[in-house]
Amino acid sequence: MNPRTAVLVTLALLLTFSGYMLYRDREYRQIHGRVTEVGLLNWEQEVEKIKDSEPILVYFYKENEKNPADQAQNREVANFAWRNAGNVKVVAVNCAHLENLPLVIAYGGLRQPCFTILFGKQVIDGASGSFTSSDDLSRLLHLLSHKP
Repeated sequence: MNPRTAVLVTLALLLTFSGYMLYRDREYRQIHGRVTEVGLLNWEQEVEKIKDSEPILVYFYKENEKNPADQAQNREVANFAWRNAGNVKVVAVNCAHLENLPLVIAYGGLRQPCFTILFGKQVIDGASGSFTSSDDLSRLLHLLSHKP
């Protein structure tokens, strides 16, 4: 085999492997990098059962026919979930639904948007009532590892 052929074959294998790894990463993020809508009815299954094994970012927002959700904030939360797939689970609670009121009161989501991180018995309150960037959410997650 001449050197040029060996280089081309190596390059083709490298490109194939890189493409496969990018595909696998995208598939992983499709599963673990999404914002999950939760309410009082599925809170136990989506949050309580897994909060001891991984951190959970709870995003409280308000959306109804009179009050549309803030699309820019939703994009920031979705970007944060995508970038931190596997490190943190991101769930969203619509405060406009009356059945979610106990969750809103229990975790301090009275002013929307509001963010809280749960991990085990730790509860870290984030920004409440103002726009929060994905960098701010990353800083909030970083507080979790430095809290005694």
